[in-house]
Amino acid sequence: MDATELLMRRRNVAAFIDADPVNILITREAEPTKSAAGGYVKAPSATLPQQKARIVQAKRRYDTGLINSEAGELPQTDYLLIGNTGIDVKVNDVFQWLGQTYKVLGIHPTRTESTLCAIEFDGPDNGR
Repeated sequence: MDATELLMRRRNVAAFIDADPVNILITREAEPTKSAAGGYVKAPSATLPQQKARIVQAKRRYDTGLINSEAGELPQTDYLLIGNTGIDVKVNDVFQWLGQTYKVLGIHPTRTESTLCAIEFDGPDNGR
């Protein structure tokens, strides 16, 4: 893909996100740290700055539950998170949308025009 086509694809993705954006605050669990006693201690979670993305429904009635992509088969979930290439998201990140908690299950590894994430409903917020 040449630079002009990549630029146009990124503009299309940006316009798609701007048509129905959501602003999310992603919470990322930190790696456990080693304590003075030699054991591992859970570090506090970090909340990233607000980011703009779009959430689209990806559920279809008659399919196998897998998406066949260039990178292989990805699990089919009810929703997908689509962001620009600069969005800061990793697997196991958690965010709130419409008062519910969602978790990032996977990220499409070979996309160059956008970031596509499979997300899963993780339950309502329990006040943690």
